[in-house]
Formats: sequence, structure tokens, C-alpha cells
Amino acid sequence: MNPDRWHVIPEGTISIDFSCCKFSDDIQEKLKESFGFPDYYGKNWSAFWDCLCDFAMSEEDKREIIVSGLDKLPAELKEYTRKMREIMLRAETLFPQIHFAFMSN
Repeated sequence: MNPDRWHVIPEGTISIDFSCCKFSDDIQEKLKESFGFPDYYGKNWSAFWDCLCDFAMSEEDKREIIVSGLDKLPAELKEYTRKMREIMLRAETLFPQIHFAFMSN
């Protein structure tokens, strides 16, 4: 497989449940899979911003992303995902075709 190729994800709502994540790499892998990021995804917040912007720019129709399980994470991962939430909310203001909904379990 070409490592520069984005992976196909289904149309419609994207649901990301982080409740089973135990490590920061689990969070990053979940993001990579959920958004279909390419194999070269760097698994850090800078790479997340870059790939999320590319994803948003490729979306023609409104896309909702439901994020859950953050309240179930260990304390250190809750702190780690704070930056992720900031990035998601920033992207949402720049790209009106994407919307993030944060759910509590």
C-alpha cells in the first residue's frame, strides 16, 4: 500500500470512542483510524492539526464527529487530550463543514 494514501472511511457520522485507551499512542492510533489518516501520520498534535485540516478541506458535505469516552480516561490522558479538544474546536471554527460533538458516557 502506498504510505501517502489516505485510508477510506465510511460516509456520514464519525464516532470516536476513547474509553478503552490506556496510553497516548492509543489516542493517536484511534484518531488515525477514525479519520483515515495516511501511514505517515506523525502521531503528535502538530501532525493531527495538519491532517485534520486536510481532512476538513476534502469534505464537501457537512460531517459530524461524535467524540466519547474522554471522561473515562485516566487523569494523565485527560490532560493529554485537552490539546486535542482545542484543535478540534479550532478546526470547527475554520471549517464549517465539520462539527464535533463531545459526549459523556
